[in-house]
Amino acid sequence: MSFPTKKFVYNYFLIALFLILILFLFDVRAKIQTQSLYSLQEEIRRVIDEAKPAIVSILSSPSNIDESLKRYYEFFKGTPFEDYFNYQSRIVGSGVIVSSNGLVITNAHVAMGAPTITIKDSDGKVYDSVSILAISNQLDLALLKINNLSKGLKSIDFTNSDNVKVGDIVFAIGNPFGFEMTVTMGIISAKNRKLRVIQGFSYSNLIQTDAALNPGNSGGALVDIYGRLVGINTVIASTSGSNTGVGFAIPSNVVKDFIDKNKNKIGMGSSGQPFLGVRVADIPEYVKSYLGIDYGVIVAEVIPNSSAHKYGIRVNDIILKFNNEKVTDANHFIDLVLQTNPGQNVDIEIMRKGKIMNIQLVMGKK
Repeated sequence: MSFPTKKFVYNYFLIALFLILILFLFDVRAKIQTQSLYSLQEEIRRVIDEAKPAIVSILSSPSNIDESLKRYYEFFKGTPFEDYFNYQSRIVGSGVIVSSNGLVITNAHVAMGAPTITIKDSDGKVYDSVSILAISNQLDLALLKINNLSKGLKSIDFTNSDNVKVGDIVFAIGNPFGFEMTVTMGIISAKNRKLRVIQGFSYSNLIQTDAALNPGNSGGALVDIYGRLVGINTVIASTSGSNTGVGFAIPSNVVKDFIDKNKNKIGMGSSGQPFLGVRVADIPEYVKSYLGIDYGVIVAEVIPNSSAHKYGIRVNDIILKFNNEKVTDANHFIDLVLQTNPGQNVDIEIMRKGKIMNIQLVMGKK
């Protein structure tokens, strides 16, 4: 019988030691990777916990409750037919609390899509008294004010959207398809995007993201890894109407400027949209030059039985001023109309066949 040599034993020992070292390093590396994933998970949770309390649901409440519909709803409540007879508030979009005293930013198309606006916060509390401070058709932004607050609200912090980089991690928070407080994650895909006019809104300087956005996300927040507002989610590029990984947000700097300009305005009620009853168009520069004007819009259509029709506005009238403010273009005119209330008296300066006229009328309701 032969015995292993000292050299063999030594080599065997080295091999065993090497294997043990590999297993040890593998175990350490696995623990480090697990720890890194855990830390990342904790950071994501922290971001969401920071931003979520500032996100709200924008609810549409019917102006008049149909009592027969109410009875049907109670009868079918809890059945698959419940939604067909639901007379109660429904989610039409999202919003973001931008000040502790109740200022909320959302999209214009969200605010304009609700006959009467109510707001529900992340704790489920519903606020029925909501005023509209400003709506911009051009920016697709609306500034709302929650009235009669008993205590201050948690507001979101803003980041400088000019400093956002392509590839930055972002989170979208909102109410897609009515699923409240849904969070999706992605990156900044591009900046300074422009979109064609969509449902009356024209977009430029948008932030593009692949964070999933769907109907109901409109007006919600796109936040960075610190929970700060990067932008207001506003529109998606899709042939189906659902997420395709190409969503867009209005940059936070544009949002902040809009808020600063309008936060001190006196709010109008949210019970119905003002309706004048005209469709206007921009005036070509050569026509302005011929007429000797440098502002105004031309009336392309007057809706029958509207306020404009009732008070004598005609097709081809040139609207120069609205409540003493010069009208620069069609989008500006729409914004001025949206700042009024149904039933409000307004003064409109027009040019008709070269003559300046003033028309006083009462705003209608849509």
